[in-house]
Amino acid sequence: MFNTMMGKYLVCDSKLHKMNAVSKMLCLVIFVSMLFTNDIILLSLLTVLTIGMVIFSNVPLKTYLKNVSSLKMLIIFLILITYFLGGSWYGTIISIVKIVLGILYTMVITYTTTKGEIAYGIEKILLPLSLIKIPVRKISLVLTLALRFIPTIFEQANKILKSQASRGIDFRHSSLKGKVIAISSMIVPLFLLTSKASDDVALAMEVKMYNPDAKRTNYRIYKWNRIDENMILLHIALFTFFISRMIIL
Repeated sequence: MFNTMMGKYLVCDSKLHKMNAVSKMLCLVIFVSMLFTNDIILLSLLTVLTIGMVIFSNVPLKTYLKNVSSLKMLIIFLILITYFLGGSWYGTIISIVKIVLGILYTMVITYTTTKGEIAYGIEKILLPLSLIKIPVRKISLVLTLALRFIPTIFEQANKILKSQASRGIDFRHSSLKGKVIAISSMIVPLFLLTSKASDDVALAMEVKMYNPDAKRTNYRIYKWNRIDENMILLHIALFTFFISRMIIL
């Protein structure tokens, strides 16, 4: 079954939950930019950083393990491609490590940040682009809605798989061919249900006369804490090390 916890905000008492949304988005951008490296030393440091953030988020470890286990089909596919096409095992292992790190770090951000805070952080990060007439507010709105629909899509997929199971299609214990058939038969109803949900959201926004171009105020005061400064300095230090390693290599 699909992991319905992916992309959801989890209420916990941790320092990461209290971080400013802008600093989280900034750290995420820096982290993703460093994933383009193949340097073992830097990837080891990024692994330590990611594990540390997973621990300090106070989110149950099994929640993260479910996200990693959902990547097993992709990992198996990469291994098979490398085996049959004679690719580089070093490059494949590095790619798998980077994918897992990227997923784990993104989950730390989504688990510790509400959708409203994510929209606020994205908007502030992209704010300089508004000087060249790029619709930053609309972009942040689209990204926020996309994040909100991730759990919805997984929930709908699980409902469809359960309805298929009631009709005799055993997705969990079937062969690879049976799983492919079950997933292919799920695409059309999933698309229809998701389209209906998006239409409902658009209708609700239209009824409330939502205008993305209107100036809005923030009722919540986003404070800048010591943890924000420490995390940004840590990511900048790693990024500086990343640049220096790129120049040396």
